[in-house]
Amino acid sequence: MKVLVLGGSGLIGKSLLKLNNNKLDIVATYNTNQINMEEVLSVKCSLPTDFNKLENTIISEKPNVIVNTMGYSNIDFCEINKEETHQLHVKITEKIAKLATTYNIKTIFLSSDYVFNGKKGNYVESDLPNPINYYGKTKLEAEKIILKQPQNVVFRTSVIYDWDFRVRFFNYVVNNLKNQKQIEATCDVFNSVTLVDSLIQSIFLAIKKDVSGLFHVVDSTCVNRFDFAKSIAEIFKFDDKLIKKISIDDIDIVAKRPKNACLNNFKAKKELGIKFKTLEEGIRQVLKKVN
Repeated sequence: MKVLVLGGSGLIGKSLLKLNNNKLDIVATYNTNQINMEEVLSVKCSLPTDFNKLENTIISEKPNVIVNTMGYSNIDFCEINKEETHQLHVKITEKIAKLATTYNIKTIFLSSDYVFNGKKGNYVESDLPNPINYYGKTKLEAEKIILKQPQNVVFRTSVIYDWDFRVRFFNYVVNNLKNQKQIEATCDVFNSVTLVDSLIQSIFLAIKKDVSGLFHVVDSTCVNRFDFAKSIAEIFKFDDKLIKKISIDDIDIVAKRPKNACLNNFKAKKELGIKFKTLEEGIRQVLKKVN
């Protein structure tokens, strides 16, 4: 089984390569950060500029599956830079989907809880999306493109964390509390949180079991950032009195955030056969990586 990972040097792509353990034959693209893994064929590919190179890679390597981990993760950046966001999230996804259809390649696409407006929470896959920011709108457009082909997979996920410099909130909490500095965390916005290992395991299972369709792939805790920070402090043995509770309205943000975009992972648990973690289990696993 050969898999083409788009965005192989990002948090999710890199984790997928590291946790593969030679189970899959992997080809990975990167933009600026070179991939230095002997067992992985890596291709420098900056999209949309190098799309012909991507097409040639697909033709020459003949992957069975494309895992598209590319995307902007900064919600405010997407709200300000709509043209760039639409280009990467929608236009490039559409072009990749056409290639995949032409060469009969299964595609796994990563979407977001931000396709929902956050008025309900505990969203299941059949709930009607209604995004309130541009990031969510482009992710929803991309989902529709991917799901036109019945063999494809869309994973909606949320607040991915690990011991990695790109995980902004986790690093903000750990680095400041470790140095006895006060931090602020919001108490009125709720999301499901997801250890990156859970997402990667779900991708491997989706490939192995050849599932298709839409899944909510998140761990089993719905939480606000204040309680997330408190849990990190408790498990890392930091002083949780340094964590100040604030409202989302106290922060200078551009894009609207859904108040409760938590996802129900029952379908993924049942069809993928994965045991998702609680927040505490996930943080303890991160702590083991640190020690």
